[in-house]
Amino acid sequence: MTAPPSPGWEHARLIGERLEFDRQGGLRRALRDGFFFVESPAGLDLSPGDRFADEFHRPAGPGKPDAYRGFRHLTADRIGPRQGYFRRDEDQTEQFFLESRHWDGIFPAELTRQAEAMRTFSLSILRAVLHHLDLPEELWDEATGRALSDRGTYHLTFNHFRPEVRARGLNIHKDSGWVTVLRSVEPGLEVDRDGRWCPITPVPGTFIVNFGCAMEILTGAARTPVAAVAHRVVEQGAEQAAGQAAGRGGRPDRWSYALFVDSSLDPQVSPGLFGYRPGTGLHLVTDFDRFLTDIVHNTYQRDTKGLYRPGESPTPAREQSR
Repeated sequence: MTAPPSPGWEHARLIGERLEFDRQGGLRRALRDGFFFVESPAGLDLSPGDRFADEFHRPAGPGKPDAYRGFRHLTADRIGPRQGYFRRDEDQTEQFFLESRHWDGIFPAELTRQAEAMRTFSLSILRAVLHHLDLPEELWDEATGRALSDRGTYHLTFNHFRPEVRARGLNIHKDSGWVTVLRSVEPGLEVDRDGRWCPITPVPGTFIVNFGCAMEILTGAARTPVAAVAHRVVEQGAEQAAGQAAGRGGRPDRWSYALFVDSSLDPQVSPGLFGYRPGTGLHLVTDFDRFLTDIVHNTYQRDTKGLYRPGESPTPAREQSR
């Protein structure tokens, strides 16, 4: 049974490829907020992802290997750009990023099955949202960088927050792509609403869906614009780390994980991110790989923020009409 809705934010369930919101006008408010809660699909087992999020950073023990531990050695130089294990001093997070093309070879089998189910669910949410925009359906796949025809970029990101590190939890940023489906069970996430940071209380039985910069760029000139939500995770408490160091135990470390739906990074599949203008169609705005590199770089630096704001000029691409 799903817990009561979190006050002020929109809640929905996916029925087929239709989103049904708890309140009239819920979709309109969700597009303005840049995020909403959605009920987890019935029967989806989240225990593999929960376990990996809690254990991926731990060293593998002696004897029989543990399929959920010992991932620190799988870094970008072994897997590829923006892939694998990362640990930075600027944030409390240590992270593990993995694109779908690597899931079978690295994840435990049951986690791969969960990841594939989350990707299917995320794409259904994306289609359900597109149904409510003024973008002709025949343009959907091209507009979303071929994500809808399984040629996009799909990755699962795991976050472990180290309370012993005195730093921000996770820097202010916007996600780069179309939709992000986030599993978060502890407080700490905040979103920017009209210049005010608002804490998000997790709702059991739900994911949080964030809209990213790609959706904001695509719909900026459309009749139904979609906001990309700026968000952060606040610093996790020092008292927790002190209690654990003294052997007093206490609440487990905070963790989260998310499935990201992005455009293809292959320019032969998709040339980049588009904007849509009613009457003239799709117009190429920016090279997605360079745009993604800029967003990621600015997210994880000490004195920058991973933000794109409507009206700014992203890394340019040759103007094209579609």
